[in-house]
Amino acid sequence: MKVKYNVRARQLLDIINEIKSGRIILSPHFQRNFVWREVHRIDFIRTIMMGLPFPEIFVAKGDLDVEAMVTTSCIVDGQQRLSSIMGFIDGELEVDGKHWSDMSKEEKEDFLKYEIAIIELDIKHDDPLVLEIFKRLNRTYYSLSNIEKLSTEYAPAEIMLVAKLLVSELEVQPLDDSNNEPLLDYHPNFPREFLDWASKQKISYITELLVESPIFTAYEISRQVHLMFALNLLGTAEVGIYGRNISKELLNSYSESFPAKDAIVQGLNKVSKFILDLKLDKESYWYNKANAFSLIVALLEKVTVFSKINKEAFRTELINFEENTPEDYKLAAKEGVNNKKERLLRNNHLMILIEKCLD
Repeated sequence: MKVKYNVRARQLLDIINEIKSGRIILSPHFQRNFVWREVHRIDFIRTIMMGLPFPEIFVAKGDLDVEAMVTTSCIVDGQQRLSSIMGFIDGELEVDGKHWSDMSKEEKEDFLKYEIAIIELDIKHDDPLVLEIFKRLNRTYYSLSNIEKLSTEYAPAEIMLVAKLLVSELEVQPLDDSNNEPLLDYHPNFPREFLDWASKQKISYITELLVESPIFTAYEISRQVHLMFALNLLGTAEVGIYGRNISKELLNSYSESFPAKDAIVQGLNKVSKFILDLKLDKESYWYNKANAFSLIVALLEKVTVFSKINKEAFRTELINFEENTPEDYKLAAKEGVNNKKERLLRNNHLMILIEKCLD
């Protein structure tokens, strides 16, 4: 099937206004997580200031609102460039000693009148061809990690949506009381039922643990390592401990529906609060990814008896275990950490620690 398209130049001012009004979706569900470093963002803004050209922005048509008589388009390729522009205007970046607010009226006018080459694709944003075009345009696609590929391929799968919600990659705000619609940023074609559910979830503790604690570095988060971690937590909670990372078979099984999501998400949030309340040192052995995974999984298995776990005693046990780690556990947390055998071994040790601290 041939895709029809139009090529035209548009002033930056028009694009900015359409992004702000919601008529252009900056980060549709299939896009990669934002990974440009600040130095790259600054250099890109400098390109515009110098009046030099940059590659085309590809846009796909969205749905037509016949009442408002407007369409909502989405960015197929160009997210990072437009995000950098919006970040500069919002005051996030300093370029050559200047923020947006420091620029003169003439400098701002020149910036806003900069013309961008736009290629408008005559297909809707939810057409499967959009994903194919995105893959082909993004030259770094085949250098992506497995989770970055899965995040794109399984973007609308319910288990993936739940995982993204837990790590703040799916921004669902509370329902708008005026029209009972979720206030959404970039996922107009996701199931309404899921968005209703997501907007009501209390996930602050699991998000804090997976995004703000020392488990992951900023770079690992930018490459969605924490998203794979969250997916594996969901998968393990559903089917039990398995080896390696979540399989495509499991993702396919829960693409349409993830029935256990309520109980699992509630349990993970409760477990996360428990771990955060332990106030472990930032350099703690238990913030190592493999150990953190096993700790969360073991506590989730015991979530029904949380009230019986002596928190102070358990904290002491974890510290003592770190200082006197059994050789078999030490090896299982260092080599082959994602193998089923090693995960089961770590789980067994932790279950013993938990049992010792039950009142």
